[in-house]
Amino acid sequence: MTALNRAPESVDPGYVGAVPPARRPAATSDALARLRGVNTNGELAERIPVELCRAGFGRVLFSLVRHNMWLVRSAHTTGDTALTAALLKVGRAHPRRICQPLPESSMLRAKAPILVNRPQSDPRVNAPLVAVIKPEVYIAAPVYLWQSPVALLHADAPTESGDVGPSDRDVLGVFAEGLGAIMERNLALERLHAMQSGASDYHRVVDALTGFLDGDLGADVPPPRPPEPADVHPLGGPDTEQLTRRERQVLNLLAEGKTNAQIAGRLFISEGTVKSHLRHIMGKLGAGNRTDAVARYRRLFTSLT
Repeated sequence: MTALNRAPESVDPGYVGAVPPARRPAATSDALARLRGVNTNGELAERIPVELCRAGFGRVLFSLVRHNMWLVRSAHTTGDTALTAALLKVGRAHPRRICQPLPESSMLRAKAPILVNRPQSDPRVNAPLVAVIKPEVYIAAPVYLWQSPVALLHADAPTESGDVGPSDRDVLGVFAEGLGAIMERNLALERLHAMQSGASDYHRVVDALTGFLDGDLGADVPPPRPPEPADVHPLGGPDTEQLTRRERQVLNLLAEGKTNAQIAGRLFISEGTVKSHLRHIMGKLGAGNRTDAVARYRRLFTSLT
């Protein structure tokens, strides 16, 4: 998009006017620089009209474009708070569909700022807003985010020395381009922060699950003792050599008086798996039951220590 593109059908070639010297491109550039320090688009929307008025415009309207509707968002008029309130009230009460013959419709298609002269006698304009402001001339510029129109800027500056003119139209167009870049940056930052927050939440969940698997179950529940290596309880006699590492872990816990459910919880296996291990243990040790298996374990442990 470039401010050098024009929508000539919306410009009155008979415009003649003087532009007050206070309103220079440098002042608008300074306004844009101040807005770069605003990191949320909500706050940005409130600040835009104020900063443009500081740059020399007299009345500024900032509107959103949503589903091809013109929705007034914020406004500012230099030295006239009552007019600002009236402009906001009427604008919000009369949302306007952006379509032909509205000059703003041509502006969005051309992606270029416009100057509308004598709008009070122009049937194409947004009549409720014009009736409040009663401008002799106004300028407008579209704001784009990633090639999609999202907002409209309107401004005028009635003074004894003149009003807005073609050079102001061009300056507002450049300002709108810079504003779009700031809004794109803010949206990108918001998405990045959302992704960072989501990643942090994910890592917190992973840490919690890892802590659970590592035995960090909280202060109210003592963490399970890690399975002991096979050589901690040396069941290395001829009757126990055939036991697997897991079977030795089950036998150690059984000797501590643990139930099948407690053994399952400690080793993170099912009770059915515990029963299966116990059958294998009793078969390998030649034990007739659980008590016999534990007794054989204790005899072997005593004889080896």
